[in-house]
Amino acid sequence: MHYLTRLAICGLLWTTGSSLIYAQESEDVHPYLTETFFVDLGIYFPDRKTTLGIDGGISGISRDFDFERATGLEADDETFSMDFGWGFGKKWALYAQYFKSTGARGAALTEDVEWKDFVFEVGTNVLAGQEFSVTRLFFGYEFDSSARHDFGVGLGLHNLKFTAFIEGDVVIAGIPSGSRSELVSHEQVLPNIGIWYKYSISPNWAFRFRYDWMDASVDKWDGILTNRSVGFNYQVTDKFGIGVNYQGVKLDVTVNKPLWRGRLEQRLEGVFIYLSAFW
Repeated sequence: MHYLTRLAICGLLWTTGSSLIYAQESEDVHPYLTETFFVDLGIYFPDRKTTLGIDGGISGISRDFDFERATGLEADDETFSMDFGWGFGKKWALYAQYFKSTGARGAALTEDVEWKDFVFEVGTNVLAGQEFSVTRLFFGYEFDSSARHDFGVGLGLHNLKFTAFIEGDVVIAGIPSGSRSELVSHEQVLPNIGIWYKYSISPNWAFRFRYDWMDASVDKWDGILTNRSVGFNYQVTDKFGIGVNYQGVKLDVTVNKPLWRGRLEQRLEGVFIYLSAFW
């Protein structure tokens, strides 16, 4: 789905939802604020950008490069995504999220890629790919709530897994040195703090916002993580609805591992279109 189309969908839902704020005077509220459980299942359409830096023996330091641009990978993706929520007690809530973005293809490099002690030169035909997955658990407390809205804060954990690989002919010290297959990979559990806000515009329309953030040094990672989402849901029946969120994840870290010393910047921004169930 084209980037502008996604923005248009969000804009349409925003306009429609806003127009209903004063159209309903009933005290009934959307099930996001009344039911114990909800689950959102749908497709996430992120625009992806991956910047890699890999320390090597040639320069002694990492030289960052745009992985998608250099290898010709598609920057758009379509992936299954899930959100889950459980409100228990009067003030407590547990949330979960999962999605995985992947891409792989064969192409000619558009720039030199310096990888550890050798170079994949511009014009070389390579096979390249990457994978980035997010599993999120978040435990929170509602500090402010009413019949139509609630606001809460809490603590969470993100399990992030990243892999990138490249296969092709390499050059070492200016000398062609045959074909190589190289991979960098890391999986890390990162803590974060976050906030959320839910507002029942009417019995059928709900607005939701959340933001998670971390800036710390954890094990082999040192950097910043943000995970955010904003959108609307329309209740079609008592137990089911449809919705759209604009959500994004940004990770900017340095990696200090024996097989990978360097930098990773991963950004995903796009629309999540989903079906929801409440009970």
